[in-house]
Amino acid sequence: MKVAVVGFGMMGRQIAQVFAQHGHKVAVTDENKQALAAGIDEISNGPYGVKSAIAKGKMTANEGAKTLEAIRATSKIDDACKDADLVIEAVFEDLHLKREILSRLDSIVPHKALIASNTSTLGISKIASKLGKKERVLGMHFFNPAQITKLVEIVKGEHTSLSTVQDAAKIVQMIGKTPIIARDEPGFVANRLGLTLYIEASRLFEEGVATIQDIDLAMKLGYNHPMGPFETADLVGLDTRIRNLEALFQQTSDEKWIPPKSLREMVNQGYIGDPTRRPWSKGGYYTYTGSNTQTHPPP
Repeated sequence: MKVAVVGFGMMGRQIAQVFAQHGHKVAVTDENKQALAAGIDEISNGPYGVKSAIAKGKMTANEGAKTLEAIRATSKIDDACKDADLVIEAVFEDLHLKREILSRLDSIVPHKALIASNTSTLGISKIASKLGKKERVLGMHFFNPAQITKLVEIVKGEHTSLSTVQDAAKIVQMIGKTPIIARDEPGFVANRLGLTLYIEASRLFEEGVATIQDIDLAMKLGYNHPMGPFETADLVGLDTRIRNLEALFQQTSDEKWIPPKSLREMVNQGYIGDPTRRPWSKGGYYTYTGSNTQTHPPP
């Protein structure tokens, strides 16, 4: 299968690596040529990249070489997508930008190809509103880091055909992931649940009910979550958290999705998450609060 990934930021890189590791040819495209170079480097040398997987015995050197050989980078979207069987849009969580990208794809990709958006909160029907072949458009939401997380949300838009959903589910299983099907509602399933937990955890922190360490431990030891809500936020990025919450608030007008004051303060001061994932960040919750007891599960 030929896969094209449009947008080579954090999630685009992870998605491209997953498909390449499972033997698929992947064309990646981004107008920013520096992003293309940085993305290929991260797939090779990043914390969840090929060299790390080889060192941990999760991949042979030969498999690693084949993974890197399977990924082709180009700054021309037409070149990347013209013969793809599946195109995944993975640009920033911005409705106008995603609409613009998908509108361009409508006239480029083969008629039989699936067009998927990796959106985590925005409505698929809104993103695809200007497309001609809406029946072949859906959400395919991978989770960070996509190389190790098992879940992919498949989101059925208003016009998405049943065969498109079925084809997407087969593709997800083919790359070793587990699909769940969600109706096109703000936040879908996983983010609606996860962000609800994060909002309540933030309220407990801001009210002084418990420390971030103890809130995280409550979910890890009490509910067997692999990571607490603040560890998760640091991993995915606090700037991403704000965008997710703002998108939900704009779509629903429900005040429960207004980003917490503490989150805005941290991002405004340059604390936007785990600096090993975002080198320009001062740190995340654990750095901001002066704690060094944060523990992440091994990948």
